[in-house]
Amino acid sequence: MGIGVVYCSVKIQELIHLHALLLETRECFEREGNVPYGPFNPDDAQPIRPSHIHRQKDAHMNAIDLLLDGFEQAVQTHPPPDNALPF
Repeated sequence: MGIGVVYCSVKIQELIHLHALLLETRECFEREGNVPYGPFNPDDAQPIRPSHIHRQKDAHMNAIDLLLDGFEQAVQTHPPPDNALPF
């Protein structure tokens, strides 16, 4: 079961909110210097931003997937230090 299945019952407003939260989290990680160069290049290349509220649901789902892929790649290539606080 892929993550796309979860999106089926989610409203567009909720997707836009999630998109905005993930983008804000990405920016925080980058400010803190916890992200290697490159994992978010695919997100940078796509034109959809949370402020594009009239775009289709699929466009925001794709943008969210790209951000999640970026986080996954960043953690795999640059894991948190052993003394990092758990979530």
